[in-house]
Amino acid sequence: MASRTLKACALTVGAGAVLFGVLAAAGPDAQPRVRIGVYDNRAIALAYAGSGFNPVAERMGEYKKAKADGDEAKAKELEAWGVSLQRKLHFQGFGRYPVDDLLEPVADQLADVAEAEHLDAIVWFTDFERDDVEVVDITPELVALYNPNEKTLKWIEQMHQTEPIGLDELVKMRPED
Repeated sequence: MASRTLKACALTVGAGAVLFGVLAAAGPDAQPRVRIGVYDNRAIALAYAGSGFNPVAERMGEYKKAKADGDEAKAKELEAWGVSLQRKLHFQGFGRYPVDDLLEPVADQLADVAEAEHLDAIVWFTDFERDDVEVVDITPELVALYNPNEKTLKWIEQMHQTEPIGLDELVKMRPED
């Protein structure tokens, strides 16, 4: 028992010495660097829209069935849902608008992305970072979680060449635009 306790103490002292050596080598003012992953919400919206997570195809089937069955109330409800979704996707895909709802289907994979990229956090964007914070664009890694096809990837690439549309313009967009 005493031997095990002695070994544990030796390991603790050894680990402390290594940590002290690393910190001492880094200098007295050195602080651990914080890495924050950020992403372009527009790319997430485009990746989601073209993915199997997007419920539009399923809802379109429900809509066609409601129309065929003469269920006008259900058809109108689904039409309203489609208009609402399209407006929201316009805001998310063309402007600066949160996409937390679109990240839900891949939420269980965000920790894996953070670990692979050595990130302390994943956020939409930062308004300010201190000098000891490193901001890393992880848009491609998040887009990949949606298994995009080449057409979607091309749209995302083209989208990066344009600035987000302002709110004043987005509110004027019709769902069919």
